[in-house]
Amino acid sequence: MELIAAVLLAVAFYGFVCVRIVQQQTIKMVETFGKYSRTLEPGLNFIIVPFQRVAGEVDLRINEVKSEVNIKTIDNVFVDLPVNIQLRVNPERANDAFYRLTNPPQQISTWVLNTIRATSSGMTLEDMFKDRNQIVNKVAEELAEKLSDYGFLLEAVLIDQPSVSQSVQESFNRVVAAKRSAEAAEQEGKAEKIRLVAVAEAEAQAQRERAKGLADARKTLAEGIAASMQEFEKH
Repeated sequence: MELIAAVLLAVAFYGFVCVRIVQQQTIKMVETFGKYSRTLEPGLNFIIVPFQRVAGEVDLRINEVKSEVNIKTIDNVFVDLPVNIQLRVNPERANDAFYRLTNPPQQISTWVLNTIRATSSGMTLEDMFKDRNQIVNKVAEELAEKLSDYGFLLEAVLIDQPSVSQSVQESFNRVVAAKRSAEAAEQEGKAEKIRLVAVAEAEAQAQRERAKGLADARKTLAEGIAASMQEFEKH
């Protein structure tokens, strides 16, 4: 009886040692003799100890990778661009996400950095403020493909308002103000030109009207004189 109890106790202990509980929205990588063999799904699981072990856990929830990218625009201005990448592990390729990248946040940040610098190299500071969607679309397109190769799914690319130093911001504001002033002056000049042309055309029309009136008066006078002469000759 004691032997049976001991055996049962040993079996129960072994079964307890082999049990692995996996939480919701996570999976665990199992290695057999040091090589990846299978994935443990959420719930109650068993492994064969000591031949198998849990190498690590993968979170299936959406994660954020935040970066602050410093770039140089085509007009030689250094800009800090806050970038937020939202991604999650593809459950069907979780082993790639776990084994192929040693430090996913850092490596993904490097990919983002290189992609944004390549995309923004031909943009001015004003373009950075006006057309960030161009950068977002380019980053999303290139990053989604690269992440897919490593078992990740890209959910969103968020790029916040670019920031520059105070001196650059003030210079930028002065340039914009000067440009607006030049545009306003150009519009005022066009308006003045239109006004002067209208005045000149009105004056020319008035002169034509006066000339026509004078010609009509002379014609009427000549006709009157001719009629008077005809009457004088009759008498």
